Amino acid sequence: MEKKYIDDRLFSFKQKSHDFIVTEELPFKLANEGDVFFVFFEKRNLNTMDVVKHLCNAFNLSRLSLWIAGLKDKKAITRQWICIYKSALKKIWWENAFLESLWEVAKVLDTGRHTTPIGMTTPIKNGFYIKLRANKALSVKEKDISNRKILSLFKKWFPNLFGNQRFGINGINPQQGSDILKWKLKLKDKKDLVFKVQAYASKLFNEYLHTRTKKWLEILDGDIIIDTENNQKNQFGLYQAKTNTVKLFDDTKKDQEFFRYPKNFKEEVPFNKDTMIATWPVIWYNLLLAPKESIAGNKEQGLLEKNWISEKSLKLCIDYKIYGIRRPLWVFPQKVSVHIQQDELLLNFTLPWWAYASIMIDELEKTLWVKISN
Repeated sequence: MEKKYIDDRLFSFKQKSHDFIVTEELPFKLANEGDVFFVFFEKRNLNTMDVVKHLCNAFNLSRLSLWIAGLKDKKAITRQWICIYKSALKKIWWENAFLESLWEVAKVLDTGRHTTPIGMTTPIKNGFYIKLRANKALSVKEKDISNRKILSLFKKWFPNLFGNQRFGINGINPQQGSDILKWKLKLKDKKDLVFKVQAYASKLFNEYLHTRTKKWLEILDGDIIIDTENNQKNQFGLYQAKTNTVKLFDDTKKDQEFFRYPKNFKEEVPFNKDTMIATWPVIWYNLLLAPKESIAGNKEQGLLEKNWISEKSLKLCIDYKIYGIRRPLWVFPQKVSVHIQQDELLLNFTLPWWAYASIMIDELEKTLWVKISN
């Protein structure tokens, strides 16, 4: 009998907001004392910045008065933390007024106090719940294939690309960031300016990562390595290809200069391919770079030369404190579980603060475009 193959996308994603749920997990327990007021809230069909802008407008607050650990999707149910110092609360009639205003656009789930606020580099984890809805009644074979494909998919590392939400409609954010650095565009809003410049740096990161994925998970001599088991401790190291070891150093004491290089080495340890990941610079001020004489350092210097900006632009980054960071090139999802309930596929997993779920979702869509033999 002749075999027929049918291309068929079995599932659809994000038909409804409750098909995608994101929950922030703090890396510490709230002390229930201190000068910072924390609020855990749930939003639907709103961007994180919509909530922030609502609070700023309600109380005439500076954007710098509110602290968040990340931007969450609009077309989703998202639960995240926001915090504000006691000194700012005092100007707006304290906690009750703040909570009442937040209730106008979101649901307040919990509150607490702590000694320090969260920020965009706080090593939170994000828990994801994704529901994929079948486009037809699934056979037992189709359910089994889908389950095995997804479990296999989530056992590998993914390229840690920045998500499209950072780049805006038609990629306008990085283009505006480039124009700002070339003094072709001026923005009055400081936060908006910083975000656009960071979006440009994120675009450069993605472009480089695509070149590294040609040799999957390859580690280069001189790569700046982060140990994912100790990422809350800023545990960075310098990879040495000859010995397949990593020289650990402390990156908490930063020199205030535009570019800096590893120093203050503490110890040398064997390279662990299961927990240690190469990083790449998201360029700008106070940025840690690989040694120039290394293979990785040579590639990084090439990026800087290709996208070099004027001394005037460098000063802009310093004046606005647009800091550079080292971002891991790959990410591995944790706490993965898959369930098929009737004709719906339910997926749970956790990612670190520096990763987006969008790359996993893209791979899901490719993986579930399956050929089924009749």
